[in-house]
Amino acid sequence: MKTKLKEITDSTVTELLSNEIILPSNYFQCFDKHAKTIDVNIDSESFEKELSELILDEFNEINKYVNDAVRTIDTAASVTLEAQKAIKDNNTLVLKNLYGQIKELQSELKDITDNIYKDYLTKVNNKKWLYHKFLSKDARYKEDNHIILIDVADYDYIADTYNKLISNNLLVFISKYLLNKLNEENLDFEISRYLTSKFIISVKNDEISHLETIIDTISKVLYNTTLKSNSGVMIKPTFEFSIIKVTKDDSFHESLDTLIRNIENAKRK
Repeated sequence: MKTKLKEITDSTVTELLSNEIILPSNYFQCFDKHAKTIDVNIDSESFEKELSELILDEFNEINKYVNDAVRTIDTAASVTLEAQKAIKDNNTLVLKNLYGQIKELQSELKDITDNIYKDYLTKVNNKKWLYHKFLSKDARYKEDNHIILIDVADYDYIADTYNKLISNNLLVFISKYLLNKLNEENLDFEISRYLTSKFIISVKNDEISHLETIIDTISKVLYNTTLKSNSGVMIKPTFEFSIIKVTKDDSFHESLDTLIRNIENAKRK
């Protein structure tokens, strides 16, 4: 159910993204329309039951994150006090022992952060990271950047024709390939999975012509690559892309709308 709800939500957001104002009634109508395309009846008793169970599971998961975070914070506070006392007493032995605890705390904090801000499938940043860490509270850019939208081709067709496992493996392959190649180029970048089959890449301190060359090269290499699933299905890991330059305080949603329109216009040519 969670996967279906996420799929419906992503489709709804994609369709309504260009609207300056989204009324609750518009969202509900659009959500209902996309729910019906994957045979989900949001008025049925079974849907309400599954949704209640999903909410309970989500609550328990959030509660676990909070408890883990509180426990880690309490430990960090205790270690900090011990470290302050050891520094005051010039006790190098205690400081050495505390260093090991600090490394463990760093690891625990990273795990908690990853659980919140990493996409469960591709392990790149997720939408929460984008809105909570990368953008300002009103969804505007905190600094100048180049923004690249990667739209994985044929994801829905592959999921519907074959199965979701194959289409998800396609996302994992493309995201890993992008990460590796962009790291090889020594770019200062971040990559997030924004919608089901769309990734947002932000790059600092580079020329748009250089980025276009890099992404176009990656696209062509993947176009000439063929993946074969365990069941023998052959697919090409291709994607469409668009790049724009944004400045501090620009609206993220307006830039995303421009990127999506650029890709749609390129498809029609």
